[in-house]
Amino acid sequence: MKKHRIFNKGDRVYALLSSYAEPNIMIPVGGKIVDTKWDPVNPVYKIRILKFFDSLHFIKKHMFDMKFKYEFDGRARLMPLKREDYNVIGDLEKRFLDTDAERFYVIVESIMCTKTKILLKDLFENVQFYIISKNLKEIREISARPFFRDSSLSVDSGYEFDARFKKGWADKFSEPMTIEKYLKSLT
Repeated sequence: MKKHRIFNKGDRVYALLSSYAEPNIMIPVGGKIVDTKWDPVNPVYKIRILKFFDSLHFIKKHMFDMKFKYEFDGRARLMPLKREDYNVIGDLEKRFLDTDAERFYVIVESIMCTKTKILLKDLFENVQFYIISKNLKEIREISARPFFRDSSLSVDSGYEFDARFKKGWADKFSEPMTIEKYLKSLT
């Protein structure tokens, strides 16, 4: 069953950019599809970035070190930009609209594309929730290891981790995902 939408050349899309080296870092953007490559499982699109939906601080910290694919069958490479050249997000967006903008086209998988900004926000939140949960599960396990007991970040057991987590984050959870259900999902 297809769980993502198929787009055509020329369509406006909202996408999550991620690099192959750091797939957990995602940058939400708006763009236009300039080319497509059909794949029966997961089509891919070459998009022209038109708008960034993240802070310039985050983009400067991560995007300039991320490698992106620029051709369907090409290797990933860094964007040919210098982070110190941009002080506001508008300057960076203008650079992506210059006459040589094809240098900055990026390849995005269809599962990371949506039709609206609202759907992109939902996709972003779901992916971030998964990544954070995966990392919390790992932290829960390694902070309770017996050989790690004398560290300031250690806990005696998963139960202690759960209790400490509840103290700090209980107000963020409500039905249908209560904090108890969430912590149970980490085990």
